Amino acid sequence: MTDPRPKPDRANDRPLRVGTPPRARTEAEYQWGTSAEIPLDALYARYAPYVAAIAMRILGRETEVEDLVQDVFATAVSGLKRRRNHAEIKRWLATVTVRRSILRLRVLALWSWVDIYEESSWERIADPGASTEEKRLVAQVYRALDRLPIKDRVAWVLRYVEGEDLEQVAELCGCSLATIKRRIARAHAKVSSLVEGSGRGS
Repeated sequence: MTDPRPKPDRANDRPLRVGTPPRARTEAEYQWGTSAEIPLDALYARYAPYVAAIAMRILGRETEVEDLVQDVFATAVSGLKRRRNHAEIKRWLATVTVRRSILRLRVLALWSWVDIYEESSWERIADPGASTEEKRLVAQVYRALDRLPIKDRVAWVLRYVEGEDLEQVAELCGCSLATIKRRIARAHAKVSSLVEGSGRGS
C-alpha cells in the first residue's frame, strides 16, 4: 500500500483532499480593467470563494471561514485598488488571507487554553469525493496541525495542501526562503510523527 503521507521533495504533492478549489480562470476571462475600476461587491463575488478555500485549508474549521473572508476583504480593500490584473489581485488576497488566518489561529489557540472552543469535526472539511480512509487521514493531519506552532502550521499547509512552491510560500508568509524551509521541515516531521502514532493507536 502506498504511504499517503507527503514527501518533502515532491514539488506538487497534494496529500490531502481538502475541499474543492474554484476553477482557475484564464486572464482572458477577466476583462475588467484595473481593480480600482471594479465595484467592491463585484470583487467580493468574484474572489470570495478563492479566499474561503485558502482560509478553510489553513484554519481547518468551517465555522471560522465566513467571518475571516469578511475580515480579509475589509483589510485588503485599500491594497486592492493598486492591483492591476487578476494575478495581482489573487496574490494580494492570498497574502492578506494568510496574515489574517495567522491572527485568527492565535485567537483560537487562546480559546483552547480557557476551554471555550470545541474541537472541529475535521472529516467534514475533506473533499466530498474523498474516501473514508482519506477523510480519516485529513482528520488526523488537522489534529496534528493544531499541535504545531502557528507559523509552522501555515507554512506546511501552503506547501502541502495548497501546493504552493517554496518561493511562493516564503512570499506569502513574509519571510526568507531559508526560514520557510526550516518551518516546513519542522512541521513535516511533527505531522508525520503524530499521524503515524495515531495510526498505531487506532
